[in-house]
Amino acid sequence: PYTWPLLRRTGIVHCCANGHLDNQFRFTVGPILVSIVLSAMAWTPTAVILFCVWTFIECTETQVVCTFSEDCVLQCSFKAAGEEVIQWTFTHKEDPVHTYYHDADHLEHQDQRFKGRTSLFNDLIRAGNASLRLRNSNIQDIGRYHCYISNNNGEQNSWVNVEVHAPIQSVGIEMMGDEVNCSSQGIYPAPRVSWITDPPTQSDMLKDSTQTSADPRGLYSVQSRVRILDNISDHTYVCSVTSADGTQEWTTSLRQQEINSVNDGSAIIPCIALRTFNLHNFTLTWTFIRANKSEVILTFDSLTKQTVGHGTSQAKVDPDQVLSGNGSLWLQNTAQAGTYTCSFSAFQIQHLVHTHVKLTPARKKESGGNRSRLGVILAVIAVLVLLIAGMMIMYARRR
Repeated sequence: PYTWPLLRRTGIVHCCANGHLDNQFRFTVGPILVSIVLSAMAWTPTAVILFCVWTFIECTETQVVCTFSEDCVLQCSFKAAGEEVIQWTFTHKEDPVHTYYHDADHLEHQDQRFKGRTSLFNDLIRAGNASLRLRNSNIQDIGRYHCYISNNNGEQNSWVNVEVHAPIQSVGIEMMGDEVNCSSQGIYPAPRVSWITDPPTQSDMLKDSTQTSADPRGLYSVQSRVRILDNISDHTYVCSVTSADGTQEWTTSLRQQEINSVNDGSAIIPCIALRTFNLHNFTLTWTFIRANKSEVILTFDSLTKQTVGHGTSQAKVDPDQVLSGNGSLWLQNTAQAGTYTCSFSAFQIQHLVHTHVKLTPARKKESGGNRSRLGVILAVIAVLVLLIAGMMIMYARRR
């Protein structure tokens, strides 16, 4: 079919013709099928003036959002009548996306971008289903698709506008030098990033620098950073990444602190969830990092209310306190210098607390046995001193 600009429903159509014209032909105007029947004609080698009888048939147009790298179905239905011809085409492309006739697929002239990625529901065609399955959706699939049906009932046209979204999968946050960095990858369309702190700060103090870039697949990565305010442990930094259509928002927050602990193996490491954290269906995880090696200490599941220890039974949390947002860790005889990380994690939200633990030497306590031995030694020394002094006095008198 010919695709022409939108025209008024009555009037004269001018077109260029380089070859033979049949007495009847068709062209598509937006979502309307226009049949033109030639009733009179005057033409030159370069132009044809058509006096037309207009017949308008409204056509359907739908929207579909596909998920990047997943299969997607473009709906198209019709009234079955036998001898079906089905052709799917893509906007401004000459080669078809998928062609079906004589009860079989015919893909000899298929657009190369769709090779091996399309199929019809062949067992449902006789029931009036001409829907197209598009495998491994990608950004280049975005556009307008035309579903053309011809059978013993006549012809039918419908259009499907396809969008492809790559949803946010995760958001990372970390402190590097005097900045807090927030990042996410593999998103389409490009997302938005916003920052707040707890306790709140004035917006002009929390200035962010955000960079967005696309990879060869067309997916976006976003990196945003803010400078640390005042003392590093004064604020919790909260980064939110929101999808372009506003249907997704992932939030991650980070607090960093230091504590000094006496080197006797025992310590309590505080971890309090943000007030905005939804304390339903979450997981608390404690990890220990030293010399760039990370090991899980324990995990707590809010649904089962069970704590699973990893490697030591001397690390504990209070389940009732955890359910109220207090995930503080009690270490008995196992505290080490290094970084302890507390993570409250739920769907699309995470709160992290990094605690750097420094150990100070404990004072040595003298036991009762040591004091007894010290007393004996001092007594012996005193006796020896007295004996030596007595002998020296006697020697002096004899002289």
